[in-house]
Amino acid sequence: MGTLVRRGYCLQKPVELLDPHEPAPVPVVAQVRKTSRAWALAAIIVMLGLGVYIFWPAPSPLVNSIGVLPFDNLTGEQSNDYVASGFKEELVHTLQNIPGLTVINAKGNYDGMEDGEIAQELRVDSVLRGALQMESNDLKFSYQVAREDGVNVSSGQVKGPREKLFAQQEELAEMVRRHIIGDAGKKLLSSSRPRDFDAYDSYIRGIFVLERRGVEGNLEEAITLFEKSIRLDPDYGPPYLALAEIYVLLPDYRGTDVEQSNAKAIEIVNEGIARDPAIADAANAVFGFVYHKQKNWIDAERVFIRATTAPVVESNAFNWYSLMLGSVGRIDAALEQALAGLEIDPSSAVINSRVAIVVTWLGKNDIAAEYFERSRLLGATGATHLLAHGLSLVRQGKFGEARQFIDGGVIARGGSTDWIDPSFAALADPSKRSAALAVVDEVAARGLLYPQIEVTLRMMLGDTDGSLRVARMLAQPGLLFEMEMLFLPEFVPMHRRPEFLELMSLLGITAYWDETGCVWRDRAVVCG
Repeated sequence: MGTLVRRGYCLQKPVELLDPHEPAPVPVVAQVRKTSRAWALAAIIVMLGLGVYIFWPAPSPLVNSIGVLPFDNLTGEQSNDYVASGFKEELVHTLQNIPGLTVINAKGNYDGMEDGEIAQELRVDSVLRGALQMESNDLKFSYQVAREDGVNVSSGQVKGPREKLFAQQEELAEMVRRHIIGDAGKKLLSSSRPRDFDAYDSYIRGIFVLERRGVEGNLEEAITLFEKSIRLDPDYGPPYLALAEIYVLLPDYRGTDVEQSNAKAIEIVNEGIARDPAIADAANAVFGFVYHKQKNWIDAERVFIRATTAPVVESNAFNWYSLMLGSVGRIDAALEQALAGLEIDPSSAVINSRVAIVVTWLGKNDIAAEYFERSRLLGATGATHLLAHGLSLVRQGKFGEARQFIDGGVIARGGSTDWIDPSFAALADPSKRSAALAVVDEVAARGLLYPQIEVTLRMMLGDTDGSLRVARMLAQPGLLFEMEMLFLPEFVPMHRRPEFLELMSLLGITAYWDETGCVWRDRAVVCG
């Protein structure tokens, strides 16, 4: 398909016929006689014109919320996928600067779906489709905005050389703004603007690779690309943020030292803010993630609130804030933040996975199943995602289905699967718990049982003392595993032990509760 499909035009309002019994009004001007005081007529006309200008209501925006779909790469070259993806991402960021317009960054596959269906799924009143083509040596980006009722309200295109890519993005964003809300307001510009094309090209290549970080070697390639972008254009802030995000993720993905990785991330993001203050709001998410890993709960929440209430916010800020709230036992609040992230990025695999995980922690397995399926279709991966899905199925006695997910989560953590069958047998028949725990002890002694799995598994097998022993390892620097595991329904026997609140104090969580007006009551955290 060479161009966007045209679906025709539709009148915004139905045609209204004049009442045949009501005579058409006679123009006032035709009834005025020509006199020596003709200037009076001119004055009246001017005043009427002013009256219309002053009192006629301003036109309403054609759309109030818009979902920007992935751009189609119609160049015939797969190597241009990152260009289409990067252009769309920057378009979203620029459109988010329009006051009063809700912009959803849609990342799913909507092939075969009508605009109305997509709008309903994204909970917006319009969708924007885009496509990238090549004409001679120029890139051509075309777009079309359609309302949920099928009415096409805007379409257009921009064309230019590859080295003017960023300018084309801003031009198209401005075109969309004018078409859907009118000419009022300042010209729409991105808050951070690259000065060097190669720097920008390297940045959008890096983002494309980073979003596919599950592929072997992609994290390392993304680091190289962001470092190159910074080197070529030191005053362009977004690559600093992306690079800092990688460093805070490296301990989980590559097993790097937590403190060193966090220090590097903070160094990078501080330099980025000094060079480009426009990234300061978004940088709060990185600060919050680091504070979270340091168990500095008060400061983590303080900067996460800044990040999630900024004028322009990424869904990942809600994801990380949700993780922090879960770690201090506020699982309901963690779900609220995950759902808030879902509101602005409903087709994000990460956010859908986060909702599925938190709902699992709350014991709502039926609802979790829906979100696990959604996140699966969106390509969600990750050990915690797989293990949580497996736990949800185990709770329902679906051991055969659970096995594939738990296998995947264990292998992702580099562990042994020897404990799975004996543990499943013990969960089905409690008389086999001693034998299962013996296998768990043996696998753990070989260092092949990830603590996140071990602490939960021991609770499910009735070994509260053993689970407490693993949980106390969290007092070490960094986070050995996500602490929200300690608040699962399976941990009620631990909650009843005095050692549990002692551990909460040791981890600084009790101090957080006191500071924020929360208390531990009846095996749950109650706030406010």
